[in-house]
Amino acid sequence: MTGARRYEERAAPAAHGTIWRNAFTGDESVIVPDGCMDLLWTGETLLIAGADSHARVFAPGQAGCMVGLRFWPGVLPQLLRTGADQLADSVVSLDAVIGLGARRWETRLAAAEHPAVALVDLAAGAVADLMIDQRPVRVAADLSSGLSIAQVADRTGYSSRQLQRLAGQWYGYGAKHLQRVLRLRKADRLLSAGHTRAGAAADAGYADASHLWRDQQALDEPQPNAANRSTGLPSGSVMTA
Repeated sequence: MTGARRYEERAAPAAHGTIWRNAFTGDESVIVPDGCMDLLWTGETLLIAGADSHARVFAPGQAGCMVGLRFWPGVLPQLLRTGADQLADSVVSLDAVIGLGARRWETRLAAAEHPAVALVDLAAGAVADLMIDQRPVRVAADLSSGLSIAQVADRTGYSSRQLQRLAGQWYGYGAKHLQRVLRLRKADRLLSAGHTRAGAAADAGYADASHLWRDQQALDEPQPNAANRSTGLPSGSVMTA
């Protein structure tokens, strides 16, 4: 996310993800795609943020703070028992997907002194109980490493067509699109670490710096005529503590 905010995160491997906290102003900011799905605690409600295929605008309308758990690619759909393609480019309440089970989590979080800790504990318990299938995590890692779709399919024993179909269920969109997103985020990390634009492009697997620029324009610039999620949080749901 870009824009005025105070953002911090830390790894939460027991929950198969990263826990984060974001204190934001009421100004608009841009959220870029990262191939992941999140659980968002607003202070009142747990929301599911499906995987973004392109950048979107976040317009909260007021200052607040949110805690979220960003799961590794392919993990949250298993916990929800719902295909990621059913939730891509959308934000919905957890109870709309899993029903009354969401209330137990929300009650625990509402009573917690440290909601971030409670959210990690709840997710870690769910991950342990379910015995997460690691194939989606490994496939995402292989795609991020620069292997071709055909090479990744060979490593998993799927055909390229099967992998494309499974990727929609696991991540919310096809393997090729996920690879573009992960490659762009890798280039971002290299640029932040001080690499030159040309060096970051080469190390991330781009043909050249102009190829990187084209992907940035295509994926990280909200399109004014696209159906981006531009609304903020549901009314009354901005977290203040």
